[in-house]
Amino acid sequence: MELLLPANPIIQQQVHTRSISSLYNRLVDNATDFNVATGFITNDSIAALKQIVEFREGGLNLSLFIGMNYLDGFTKPQYNAIKELDGFLTRYNSGKVFLSPKALYHGKMYSFMQGSSCLASFVGSSNLGSFVGTSQNLIEADVLFQNDEGKQINSYIKQITNALGTDFKDLPVIEKFKEVDFELLKDYSYVKKLTKSQLQKELSTITGAYVDIPLKTEAKSNLNTYFGKGKIKGKYSPRGWYEVEIIVGKNLPDIDLIPDKEQGAFTVVTTDGYEFECSRQGDYSKNFRSENDLKILGRWIKGQMENYGALEIGTPVTEDTLRKFGKSHLRLQKTTTGKFILSLV
Repeated sequence: MELLLPANPIIQQQVHTRSISSLYNRLVDNATDFNVATGFITNDSIAALKQIVEFREGGLNLSLFIGMNYLDGFTKPQYNAIKELDGFLTRYNSGKVFLSPKALYHGKMYSFMQGSSCLASFVGSSNLGSFVGTSQNLIEADVLFQNDEGKQINSYIKQITNALGTDFKDLPVIEKFKEVDFELLKDYSYVKKLTKSQLQKELSTITGAYVDIPLKTEAKSNLNTYFGKGKIKGKYSPRGWYEVEIIVGKNLPDIDLIPDKEQGAFTVVTTDGYEFECSRQGDYSKNFRSENDLKILGRWIKGQMENYGALEIGTPVTEDTLRKFGKSHLRLQKTTTGKFILSLV
């Protein structure tokens, strides 16, 4: 048994432990079975699970038990994504999704098996998003079990799934959904939420100068970085669902309004009241991105598309997506304070 804490320097300065993130990718590479009993799911964690199974090309079986959402409620994008994930697992004989119609289960338990051997099992506070590395930098505490202890945890996961779970396909179709999450960047690190009065003050400083950056739909870059190659060839090194970098043409009109790579990061304020840092990186300062975490900008853009019903979780952003969404550009409006107002147009 071993305590795991995240690789957050605030906690690691005082309590030195390994983290789930230091173990996770190797486990995905080598396991034959990944068994999950969790409470809630998030949009990007659903996409991450599908990505894992696709990466292993039939070598990994996923059993996913979700204990809260059937009774507490799904958003429509979440439900559609879970339906697609279950269908994908069935088509490729790679596992099943189970939901709990009987009771609310809020536990968090995970195991990686290699045949009859347990590579690692985990019990703790990490919800699925934290465990698969898609949610924010929360200080979670988890306990790692291996060998016979790990096999016992894996057995408990199976027993809990059998006791509370029902195969997704055997449940009545859900037709009433929770309201989508309009607070797209709530609890994100490196993001400040403005009050209404603060937002109005920022909007009052807009000048007439602005630049419109096209949202491009290349298959494996820009808004579709998720579908690109991993960061390490031949190893599980995923690109997150909300990870994006917008490619800016060097001849884009008025692009010089935005600080380039040499000038460094600058502050943007979104029209729904979030403030965070962005920058231009790469050759010719062509990559427009959020600083510190590429998922910030991606969650803000793709989250709006999901909420509008133009984008399904885990599917590419296409020209048809933009047509349904009705917006195809990022607009950055210069202000008298040096910040930029960020909107979609």
